[in-house]
Amino acid sequence: MATSRRPPAYASFLAAGVAATAELMVMQPLDVVKTRMHLQGDGIKSGDNFQGTLAAMRGIRQAEGLAGLWRGFVPGLCVVIPRRGFKFVFYDAFIKLLWKGEKQKAPFQHSLVAGGLAGASEACIITPLECLKIGMQSEKAAGSSATGMASFARAMVRSGGVGSLYAGLGATVAKHTAHSCFYFAAFHETKKFAPKGSSRFQQICWDLLSGFVAGCAAATANNPFDVVKTRQQVVAASALSSHAAGQEFACGPTSPASVAMELVRRDGWAGLYKGYIAKVARLGPGSALIFCTYEQVMSLFH
Repeated sequence: MATSRRPPAYASFLAAGVAATAELMVMQPLDVVKTRMHLQGDGIKSGDNFQGTLAAMRGIRQAEGLAGLWRGFVPGLCVVIPRRGFKFVFYDAFIKLLWKGEKQKAPFQHSLVAGGLAGASEACIITPLECLKIGMQSEKAAGSSATGMASFARAMVRSGGVGSLYAGLGATVAKHTAHSCFYFAAFHETKKFAPKGSSRFQQICWDLLSGFVAGCAAATANNPFDVVKTRQQVVAASALSSHAAGQEFACGPTSPASVAMELVRRDGWAGLYKGYIAKVARLGPGSALIFCTYEQVMSLFH
């Protein structure tokens, strides 16, 4: 009787990296829109004040060309590959410590804790790249006038030292902890409803559905932390005198608590959910694609 092979140690990272690349190639414009909407609001002069996700996509395209919707793609790719890779690797490691049975059958609370620990761990690794991505996505420049990734990094380090690349670390850890808590728990809980003996096509459909549920749950949980993170990290871009948003936010509060309180004071509690539609529009379908691709790639190692 054929037995299932144990996947090599690198399999989880590789599968997650392939899945993340496929997702970003499709969903990058929505990530740019989300960032821009995080940086607008009452009293913000550099904000776009877009009235919704579609209006933001049209506005960015008209002002900066189609390339504007793909701004920050290279650092974004440098972020998502290690982010997803380490997220899945760390989750596998933590769930094995907490649960001795099959990963797919782990209780909800075990998946929740393992996911949270995985998210916090990956956040400490990818924060510098997140800072660069936010700086590039929030820069309003057309064509060749846009600042490159290396130029952003040099300017940030020259102005604020290496520590500037870790702006918003606390909010980043909080965001990824909240995200991954519900990301994995929602996926595996939804998959438990799949009938036994499903065909390959049915398994793919359940992976897509479970991934979609996981993405929506994670987006809802992490959005407040994500808004705060974006507003903290754009300050690092103030190293460039031409970066309007960086210059403006550098004059305001910078600690996570003070940023959140100022946001609520100006825009109400709804301010913590700026860019939510764009985030769900990306993370729902995007997570469906990620989990489905991940499961299919992992199946090649069994």
